[in-house]
Amino acid sequence: MWTRYALVLFALMGMAYCYPEGRVVNGTSTTIEKYPFMVSLRGSTGSHSCGASIIAPRWILTAAHCVYGGRPTSISIQYASTVISSQGANVAKVKRIIWHENYSSYYITNDVALLELFGQLVFNYNTIAPVTLPAQDYEIPQVAEGVRGVLAGWGLNGTGGYIQTTLQEVGLKIYSDEECIARHNNETTVHNICGGVDEGWKGQCSGDSGGPLLSEDNVQLGIVSWSIKPCTVPPYPGVYTKVSHYVDWIRENCESCI
Repeated sequence: MWTRYALVLFALMGMAYCYPEGRVVNGTSTTIEKYPFMVSLRGSTGSHSCGASIIAPRWILTAAHCVYGGRPTSISIQYASTVISSQGANVAKVKRIIWHENYSSYYITNDVALLELFGQLVFNYNTIAPVTLPAQDYEIPQVAEGVRGVLAGWGLNGTGGYIQTTLQEVGLKIYSDEECIARHNNETTVHNICGGVDEGWKGQCSGDSGGPLLSEDNVQLGIVSWSIKPCTVPPYPGVYTKVSHYVDWIRENCESCI
């Protein structure tokens, strides 16, 4: 179980004001216009810690382990930005943090959180727009070949790798629940979803936490939660919080914002 903690520890260290920057493993550069709901979660120094997504004008969706125990005054987001920077524009302050009441930092379960912003983002549907969420309890087709998906974020390009401030994307296979659980030796549950490639070496790494795993039509199916280290090592796909199992919780806690 220790192997999953590195991703969480990275985020918690960031909350202590040491936030690395980076990119997804073996991704390619993309633009915010393609993913206008993407935001960078930042600490008090303005450095990147985690990914997140816009779901409503004043509400942001991320992973609980990115913000658990943190203070709203120490967190901000950078939005509408392909290239992130501690000195960059388009920064909004966080008013309130809501992590799932049953989040476990030991087992990394119920790894979902909401951030309420001061003020509201103004959607222009070019560089600022909400992500589409699935219906409550939606499940991908449970087939051996999986379904196509994509991860976007600014996470490290590999364990011990270098930083990259330009938004990255990588195409992934989203696995059936059965294969996800089997590949992780029963360490995941039906409340998780797995994304990677069979041959390994593509997917999430430290700094991608909290960001979205998307279907081909940009519906957010997952929230980056944890992974076996080194990042993307086969046969272990990245593990995500299954968003469809938390849509009702999101709606209840963001004042019916979706």
